[in-house]
Amino acid sequence: MCRRLLPLNALRAFEVAARHKSLAKAAEELAVTPAAVHHQVKCLEELLGVDLFIRKGNNLELTRVAVSVLPTLEGAFDLLSLATEKMRQHASEGVLSLCTPPSFAQKWLVPRLGRFREDFENIELRVSTAVDFPDLNNSEIDVAIGFGPEHRFQASGVIAEMLMRDEVFPVCSPDFLRKNDLSTEAELLQANLIYDDGLRSSHMIDWATWFSRIGIHLKTSHEGIKLDSVVLAIDAAAAGQGVALAPRSLVEHDLTTGRLIRLFERSVALDGGYFVSHLELISDRPVVTAFLEWLFAEARVNRTLLTERFATGHHAAAALIN
Repeated sequence: MCRRLLPLNALRAFEVAARHKSLAKAAEELAVTPAAVHHQVKCLEELLGVDLFIRKGNNLELTRVAVSVLPTLEGAFDLLSLATEKMRQHASEGVLSLCTPPSFAQKWLVPRLGRFREDFENIELRVSTAVDFPDLNNSEIDVAIGFGPEHRFQASGVIAEMLMRDEVFPVCSPDFLRKNDLSTEAELLQANLIYDDGLRSSHMIDWATWFSRIGIHLKTSHEGIKLDSVVLAIDAAAAGQGVALAPRSLVEHDLTTGRLIRLFERSVALDGGYFVSHLELISDRPVVTAFLEWLFAEARVNRTLLTERFATGHHAAAALIN
């Protein structure tokens, strides 16, 4: 395939400026002047014949086209960074110890580990799980992933970066949807709901909160299945036992494989997010750098692909009940 010459410097300037919504912050990240960032973005707008920003004083507001392409660009630059790191790590080897919540390890990490082994075959990844976030200053763990507010992961000598935010929405199996008319959110009140104490404790949300956020009153006497694990709730929904309230991050694989179907377009954003932490002292270790490059590329690229696929999947779900 013949690729046209891409204006990479201009695209990078736009991506950073759009992410920060600030020329000054973009200039700081790129180690150039705000005027240089402005010039690159202006050249890109003229080349493409579209407006990317609406400038309001020192702030930047993204146009519709900028909003639509930003996730794809973020993922593309993550992949470029990952490819560079793969070349750098080709002859390197080592061991990296990772700790994550059990649900994240099982539903997000494990389905992707094959790609990590392909990208970095000389790195041995040792994964452990824990409900409580570990004390990195007093453990042998190199990198830890956890969900919650940012202050939970801040500690002396520790670097914590936001990996991704999350949202929840109802999911069920294709067979369950075929057997039940669930064309509106209000019809969930008559459906078999799967209650998940694990989701309430780890992500601080449950069905009552979700219904309240979208303006529907849930009767306290509503019957359903009650479980104590996010993974159990997701698997119960996939087995056709009812509708589960699921975090996007934990059902991405099940949605892409068709094991589950997302119901409705509306979702509820969760407070906090997934953070990746490691000691500042090991920031330059090759295995740490390689894993973080891979992790952020996986998070952003898969998020972009899932968003693009949702429109198709939503139409397919509608077809099942029509």
